[in-house]
Amino acid sequence: MVGVRHTPSTSNLAHVTRSIPGVLIVLFFQCMAALFNPVNRKLEGIKWGFVSYTVAAFSSVTILNGMAFHVEFLSYINNRESPGVEGIIPPGPSGYPLSIWTEALSIIPRLMFLLNNWLADGLLVSS
Repeated sequence: MVGVRHTPSTSNLAHVTRSIPGVLIVLFFQCMAALFNPVNRKLEGIKWGFVSYTVAAFSSVTILNGMAFHVEFLSYINNRESPGVEGIIPPGPSGYPLSIWTEALSIIPRLMFLLNNWLADGLLVSS
């Protein structure tokens, strides 16, 4: 057909966003199993520094994703008719995250992102 554009289905997006926490859980347990597996240690004990790093990294990612999904939920469900600010913040769901920029709901995911990047960079530098 001429003039018909294909737009992605929202149900596909819902399936992807529902699977992210499951992927995080599976990755966490696979990393922990690799750290606790005696075959991988070669006469050494458990490296508790790596275990605590893994727990901290996955905890920060879980908090980041949970709060980011909550902001998206608030943007597109509860505040879809957000008025915005003329010339500064666009109306609707695309402007709502900008209007709560200084609230804890928006600050905590950004801090968790920075913390997780620092943890990843520190692991790479220390190797």
